[in-house]
Amino acid sequence: MKNTYFIIALLILSSSQIVLAQLEGQKFISGTASVNFSNTNSDLQESLNNYGYNFDIGLGKFKADTRASGWKISTSLAGSKQNFLTYVNGNPINTEKNGINGFGIGVGHFWQFYKHFNEKAGIYAGPEINARYNNSKTYQTTSDGSALGENKINTLTLSAGLSAGLYYKLSQKWWVTANIALSDFVSVDYSHLKSSVESSNNTTAQKTLNYQFSPSFRFPVVGFGVRRFL
Repeated sequence: MKNTYFIIALLILSSSQIVLAQLEGQKFISGTASVNFSNTNSDLQESLNNYGYNFDIGLGKFKADTRASGWKISTSLAGSKQNFLTYVNGNPINTEKNGINGFGIGVGHFWQFYKHFNEKAGIYAGPEINARYNNSKTYQTTSDGSALGENKINTLTLSAGLSAGLYYKLSQKWWVTANIALSDFVSVDYSHLKSSVESSNNTTAQKTLNYQFSPSFRFPVVGFGVRRFL
């Protein structure tokens, strides 16, 4: 009986080693995408909507059975349709702003450590560093309501943090992944703000440097993706 238990244990260990050995040295490409859209209808003004997407693509390699690292590129785009009401000489004027008002691109490096529950599923977590550039444009009426102001913001961000997720194996080539937590422990932002009023040639510029340290996780951060082994 003891020999039987010993043989079963050897088979389990050898099979798990075979499964994990298939990961070491393998390269993969992964991607996550999300699309958002919101619409607001009001009796006092025309309908307003916001739309956008976020897309990440990564290329990595398993350095060991339970450890991987790689690079990722992320992009985002945002747009909206908005209506603003101003008053000139007591007369109401409605101005519509419709189109793209935000864009972002970033690059990062990640390290992931895995805990394989079985041959199909597991969890991973690890640190990452990122550099990102964002460009955005916003509008607002002036304090007296007589004109429309515009703010253009360019931001460069450097950050370091942790991320965690789950995976499920569909086949030898395909995994489904889900992000479950995210944290930017340290981040540094450099921003350049340019403000102007449409009815005036006056513009103002402001530069800011912000530092943030927040050792906390955000739960849940749900983002689904796919991974293909090369």
